[in-house]
This record gives sequence, structure tokens and C-alpha cells, in this order.
Amino acid sequence: MKASRPTLAALGVAEKRADYRATRRPATAPPSGPLVELTARALPFTAVATLAGRVGVEPDALLAIVGLPPRTAARRKRDRFLKPDEADRLLRVARVVEESARVFGGYGKAGTWLRARHPLLGGEAPLALLGSDAGAKAVSDELIRIDYGDFA
Repeated sequence: MKASRPTLAALGVAEKRADYRATRRPATAPPSGPLVELTARALPFTAVATLAGRVGVEPDALLAIVGLPPRTAARRKRDRFLKPDEADRLLRVARVVEESARVFGGYGKAGTWLRARHPLLGGEAPLALLGSDAGAKAVSDELIRIDYGDFA
């Protein structure tokens, strides 16, 4: 599983620096891209609370958007890590949150926009649509229109 560095920063997850030793890379090797490879136990459960705090919602509400039932969430909290499919869904939400923070200039304004209902999104709050890939795409498309000044 891969994630972008800004998305990981939105979740409060630091990159592992264990593989940054002084080694020479061959001249033909491509530079590392903007994506970071994540292991199966790379996303801690605390990332849920971090992202919920940045958006201004309760962690339980964010877990419902991600599709994690309360009993499963309690097990993940005890185990301290999310499963790869759950982490992938949380990364999808974090990616859109990071994009909205970039467009609106901060997490506070982004959280306000994500919680408000919008007529162009069928009268739904953008945060409620992030539970599916199609909903995340619709919210991302709306953010692109706002970023380029196309409000109509």
C-alpha cells in the first residue's frame, strides 16, 4: 500500500527513517517519488483521533465514515494498528481532507467546509460522502472547481 507524504502528515504519521543509511544509489536508479510504501502495520489507530481532531468531528463519526463498527474499532484500538483495508479507507479520507486544507488554507476552514451541506453534492455534507470511492471523487472534483474559481 502506498500513500503520499502530505496525507501521512495529515494523519500525524511520521515516516520510518530506518532505511535512510548512507548508501550510494546507482546513477541509473530512479529517485524516490512522492509516494511512501506502507507496511501492513504502518498506520496506528491514533491516526483516527488525529484526523478527527483536524476536521473537527468525533472519532466515532470518522470511524463510521471509514466503515469500522464500534466493536471492530475497539479491537483495533487494543491492537494499536488498523488492518490494510481499513487503513486504505482512512487514507482516502485523509487525502481529501489534505486537499481541502490546501484549497481553503487550513484545517479549520477545511473542516467547516467538509461538515456543511452543499447543493452541488446533492445536499449532502462532503464528509458524509467520503465513505465511498465515488463520493470521494465527487468531493475532490468539487474542490478542484473551487480551487480554479468555477463555482457554478
